[in-house]
Amino acid sequence: MASLRLVPLECGWLSTAASSVVAGLDGNVELPIPSWLVVHPSGQTVLFDTGLHHELVDGVGARYPLMARQFESRFASEDKVSERLQRVDIDPSEVTNIIFSHLHFDHCGGTSLVPNARIIVQEAEWKSAHHPKLIEYEVYNPADFEMGHDVLKVDGNHDVFGDGSVICIPTPGHTAGHQSLRVNLESGPVILTGDCVYWEQVLEEMLLPPFGFDHDMQLDSMRMLKQLRDEQGCRLLYGHDESQWANLSQSSAGIT
Repeated sequence: MASLRLVPLECGWLSTAASSVVAGLDGNVELPIPSWLVVHPSGQTVLFDTGLHHELVDGVGARYPLMARQFESRFASEDKVSERLQRVDIDPSEVTNIIFSHLHFDHCGGTSLVPNARIIVQEAEWKSAHHPKLIEYEVYNPADFEMGHDVLKVDGNHDVFGDGSVICIPTPGHTAGHQSLRVNLESGPVILTGDCVYWEQVLEEMLLPPFGFDHDMQLDSMRMLKQLRDEQGCRLLYGHDESQWANLSQSSAGIT
């Protein structure tokens, strides 16, 4: 029987001042924008986040005028999540599940390109993403994720396939309903941290962004992930870690 497989998909890059994403840092940062494909032995598939919206080939301001003050994008047609899926021999129309870490623009922009999947999202995140003020300030844009997909709103841990292989883990703080994803590969457990942890230094020094739903809550979530790494041997794959990303194989074989 085939093993559970995890495939990183590079869906563009964002550039910004480091201090705009982590308080107190100097210089600029280049942020990879990942989508993660999980292929279950049953043949079912999961995408953890869907990358940037295809309109960003014309720059962030083409779709998000306010976000363009903070971010510059590097995004070509081949960076669309649908193109990345096809390159690893997956038909985007046959993807069965989309799991959102959260609903910020760089995590849900490619949703329209995966038309038949069921969305799995924390209920608190879905509610927050429809708050009028947060929409007004472009924290969320429902046009990125409201497209008629079936939506399963969960509250807490969620076993995606019912066999313990892929589990949603609430890691709130960055947003009200942020979640990470545990993938129990044959080689050992991996946790996709999403934006609970941008990159390794953030976790080691317990650094926080200058914005967020609840910093105390985020610190609790970060401590939990660190404990899973240090005490249970979970490998953490961070949300926007340029160094780590450069060392991941993006072939269809993925990580098993």
